[in-house]
Amino acid sequence: MIHKLAVSWMCGVMVLAAAEPPDLVRFSNGDQLHGAFQGFKEGSQAVWRNDDAAAPVDFKTARIRHVILRGGRPLKPLTSLSHVALVNGDRVPGTITGLDDEALTLETTFAGSLRIPRQQVAMFAPSPLGGRVHYHGPFVEDEWKMANASFPDGLPPDGKDKDEPGRWAFSGSAWYWPGKFSGTALLRESAMPDRSILRFDLAWKNRLSIAIGFHADFAKAKPRADKDSEIQDPRGRRLSPGDSTVFPLLFGNSYVLQIFSTHLMLFRTTVDGDGAPVVERVQINGNSIRLGDTGKAQMEIRGNRLTGQISLFINDEFIVSWSEGGTTPEDQARYAGKGAGFGFVVQNEDAPVKISDVMVAEWNGMPDSARSLQTDEQDIVLLANGTDRFSGKVESLKDGKIRLRGKYGQFLFEIDDIAEIRFARGRLAKETDPAPDSLTVRLSPLGEVSGRPLAGSASSIRILNPVCGEMNFNLESAVMLDFKPSNNAIDDWDADF
Repeated sequence: MIHKLAVSWMCGVMVLAAAEPPDLVRFSNGDQLHGAFQGFKEGSQAVWRNDDAAAPVDFKTARIRHVILRGGRPLKPLTSLSHVALVNGDRVPGTITGLDDEALTLETTFAGSLRIPRQQVAMFAPSPLGGRVHYHGPFVEDEWKMANASFPDGLPPDGKDKDEPGRWAFSGSAWYWPGKFSGTALLRESAMPDRSILRFDLAWKNRLSIAIGFHADFAKAKPRADKDSEIQDPRGRRLSPGDSTVFPLLFGNSYVLQIFSTHLMLFRTTVDGDGAPVVERVQINGNSIRLGDTGKAQMEIRGNRLTGQISLFINDEFIVSWSEGGTTPEDQARYAGKGAGFGFVVQNEDAPVKISDVMVAEWNGMPDSARSLQTDEQDIVLLANGTDRFSGKVESLKDGKIRLRGKYGQFLFEIDDIAEIRFARGRLAKETDPAPDSLTVRLSPLGEVSGRPLAGSASSIRILNPVCGEMNFNLESAVMLDFKPSNNAIDDWDADF
């Protein structure tokens, strides 16, 4: 079991951090300002230093949307994915050191030891992914690129011409598709290992229609074009951005999952030896889902190039799986996804989309999540081997072992052997609304902790968390201070920016 993050981009992060890129504050009215965050004053005021100002200036936090620290790069990324999920939505990274009927004790690198009332803890994950993180973001815009099937040589300069292709917009820690056009893909050319988890938060308005390419190699196809330079497939049929035949032109050899509000489809996309794009639909029994015309959801695609297993989870609930290939080299060669890239393309016009909290990690082969088994009366323990799960009452943690009282006796589990524990819903506290002047501190590579800012400096702040009380918060692992957190998909972002 791997517990320390061998994060592939860590060395690059440390080099970039040494350059100290400026902080960025964005205001609720859309204005933004580069400079340096200096902390908080009492009275809900943020202190900001800018080279054009003779002295630091104060801004009311009610007018701030968010602050991006150091260009979205942490000074010191967290070294473990172990975390606690609270009823209010916070994900607090740390190592559990104690548990009884009253509280859970968590040791953190950014706020010391925290004692959390047990009824406020919805889930604890000592080893939630089982492997190392390859990517978490987006916090840096230039890690991504865009492509459009109608422009195989690259997008033209953005001259705001009405005939030019639409473009994704980067803001804070999210990518936005404004929705006025369709067909431009947002791509990341590397990150996905052979056994991978691709997880992201998706928010949408007006008839969801999005395609996600994964294990993509972006091999260049050779489509034909008519005199108007509109893309055609090898049979000469004109294509629209919503047509699945554009997928190999965007993703090359890959799998592409097409998700609508009511159903989904999986495609194999290949570029043959002559450079011709080929699309095949992967058949399954049952492809219906219910997402609604407007909403938000956490999407998780698990793909194993070595065995051909592909699974989709939405909000931690298992939806569907496919079996492509097998265990022999010949079977593995049939797996269509030949690369390490992934990307997104919206296929409806006037259908804004937001992509955020993207994480790619190695998949340990776990077929489901404890949440898919969660009940009102029983705690669920899911082991890191991906197959064994137990139910009952989690009683305590002692000497690195979790004690579970089950229907058929007592069980002891090494904490290092547990993927996650979901506590019975019926024993949890009710969720409360956050204070109107609260913020959320977002950490790298995982974690968000909310609270009302009380005071602080550029390196550490003091916040009042509704569950843990006052916290002295070291910001070396923080990448963003979000002053406008929301659980409402409509209020959380502005498609017009």
